[in-house]
Amino acid sequence: MLDDAGSGQVIGRLDQMLNSGQLTPALTQQARGLRDRLCAGVRVVILGPKGIGKSQLRDVLLGETAPATPPSAFALSIGHTDTRAEQIQDPNVHAETLQNPFLELATVMDVAASDGTEVFSERIRWALSQADIAVWCTQCFSEEEAALWAQASDHLKDHSFLVLTKADALASVGTLQSQIANLQAVAAEEFHSFFPTSTFHAHKALRAGDEISETQLAASGVKALRQTLSDLAASGQRADVDRALLFLQRNETQDAAVSVPAPGKKKVTPQAQTYEKALALLRGRVADLTTAAPQPDAVLENCSTLVEDLAELAAAHTQSDASFDAWRNDLYEASDKVVLMSLENDLRSAADAATIILQLKRDLDIRLAH
Repeated sequence: MLDDAGSGQVIGRLDQMLNSGQLTPALTQQARGLRDRLCAGVRVVILGPKGIGKSQLRDVLLGETAPATPPSAFALSIGHTDTRAEQIQDPNVHAETLQNPFLELATVMDVAASDGTEVFSERIRWALSQADIAVWCTQCFSEEEAALWAQASDHLKDHSFLVLTKADALASVGTLQSQIANLQAVAAEEFHSFFPTSTFHAHKALRAGDEISETQLAASGVKALRQTLSDLAASGQRADVDRALLFLQRNETQDAAVSVPAPGKKKVTPQAQTYEKALALLRGRVADLTTAAPQPDAVLENCSTLVEDLAELAAAHTQSDASFDAWRNDLYEASDKVVLMSLENDLRSAADAATIILQLKRDLDIRLAH
């Protein structure tokens, strides 16, 4: 199905469209931007004060020791392939390639700190502009750090992590629990999640040429961080694919479109009947998102109306089970998110809202296929 396309397939379709020479200059630029975005992966930026342990955390997160940032650069970008590394055009960024499974989803950027407050602030501002997900490393999240983090958008804050480094050192002086409590309060307001970490022993094993055991990884706190980060990066990658699919649906010729096979006959349950009605509603209204002019207010209004109609349809269903209840809860959560995005009323919020609609449609396709 069209909405089940992977990033490789979508990149191929974008290449075909670019090579056709049929696009206007503006559409060509947009298609290249979408393709480069898919090739680069979700951009994870590791930030924090000098000497806080960012690079050590990065190495344990990736499971291998990355090279140091060269003097001529203030950021080290690590990708999975040479193609991805070539996406980095900034002269202040040094690109390296590591064959790590996590890097199939993301490009990790380690931003070097600086002794100068003004220079560091400039680097943080630049890094925040590059990030899809930020990992802020700290031991106390000082007022200076909070002031720098205040530059981040609300969208980025909702997709970022506060990481306490060197937790073992704090434990040795008896301040770990109080610091965790303080930082949890900060994370609840400013970040997606909070993770205390202690990477000394795991990083020592890496430097000795050994693999980090699952026990060491779990004890370091990085295992939980990696899993949550992977899930968020996978969601971001799916969102990038969906945005590219929206572009393809608007601009691809009809004969190049992927046909959807007719589904086989299945036993119709009351839940399936509701799913069918919801899917029919989505199919009829997704066209409004793919053909309308990309004005944020129009897209957000369409999305808001659609999720409200879907929620009403789900609420009217009197017979349910655990699976249906989970789907209905997902609808309510999607409705809440779209309402918040409508308040922001910008292009990024409109794109995120459209992505939520496509995710709801994909989920129904999967439910009805089984």
